[in-house]
Amino acid sequence: MKKITISIMLVAILGVGGFAVYKNMNVKAANVSAASQFTQTKASVQSIQQTVSGSGSIQSAQTGVLKAASRDTIGSILVSKNQVVTKGEQLITFENGSASITAPYDGVISDISVSAGDSVNAAQQLLTMFDNKNLYTTISVDETDLSSLKIGQKADIKVNAFPDSKFTGTIKDISEQGIYSNGVSSFDVTIALDDLQSVKVGMSAEATIVTASKDNVLAVPVEAVKDVKGGKYVTIPNANGSTMQKVEIGISNGKMVEVTNGLVAGQAVELPQVQTSSSSSSKTRGMGSFQMMQGGSRSGNSSGTQGKSN
Repeated sequence: MKKITISIMLVAILGVGGFAVYKNMNVKAANVSAASQFTQTKASVQSIQQTVSGSGSIQSAQTGVLKAASRDTIGSILVSKNQVVTKGEQLITFENGSASITAPYDGVISDISVSAGDSVNAAQQLLTMFDNKNLYTTISVDETDLSSLKIGQKADIKVNAFPDSKFTGTIKDISEQGIYSNGVSSFDVTIALDDLQSVKVGMSAEATIVTASKDNVLAVPVEAVKDVKGGKYVTIPNANGSTMQKVEIGISNGKMVEVTNGLVAGQAVELPQVQTSSSSSSKTRGMGSFQMMQGGSRSGNSSGTQGKSN
C-alpha cells in the first residue's frame, strides 16, 4: 500500500514539474518570439531625393512614308536601306517627268518598297524613313505622381545598351488622357533625349525625374512609419517595452522618409521584422522532447506586421 502511495506521489510531482517546465518554456519562447519581431534603428540626418521613374523604348520623333505623286516608272533608286540621308537629298527619280523624291528631313532609310523599272501609281508607297536626330522615350506614370511633373522638367535617362554612359532628357508632353487598369490610372509622359551619342531607335531605356530634393533632413526607414487612423506614428522602445510616437513626415525616396516633427537625431525607433523560419525551427526543436511527452501537442506561431508608409 505504501509503494502504491509513493508511486502516485512521484507521478504527481513529475506532472507538476513537467507542467512548470512547459509553462516556463512557453513564456521564454513567447518572449523570444516577440523580441524577434522587431529590430531597432536610429533617426539620422541625410539627403533625400524624391523621384518618379519608368521604362520604355527609344522612338523617333517622326517616321515618314514617301509615296508617288502620279503614275510613272521608277528611273533609279539612289539610296539603300539603313542609309543616312540629309534633308533635300534626292532619293528616287522617274522616267516620265515626275518630280524626284527627296528627303523631307535628316534621317535614315528604313525600308524601300520598289525597284528601278517598276511602274507605280499615284499614292503608292515607295520607301519609309525616320528622323534619327530627334529621339524620345515614353514612360507610364501613376496618377498620384502627375502633379509633381511639368513640361520642361529634366530627366536622367539610362539606355541599357550603354550602361556606363549618362543621358539626359526633357519632358516634352504629358498625356491629357489616362489609362485605367486595376483601380489605378496611369498617364504617358514623353521625354526627348538631349544628347544622342550612339543611341538607336528601339533600344530600351529607363527615365528618372527628380521631383523634390532636400539636404540635411531627419529621416527614418519608411517601414518604421505606421498609418493609424490617418495619423503617422513610429514605435519608440523604452524600459517598459515601447510607446507610439506621432510624427509629421515630408518627402520620401521609397526607402527613407523625412520626419519634419516628432523625432530628434539619434532617437531609436523600432522596425517590424517578420520572424524567420530558422527561429521557428529552433523553437520547435527546443520543445521536441516535451511535445512527445504531451502526445504531440502543438504551439502557435507569431509573425511581425509591417506599417504602411507614403
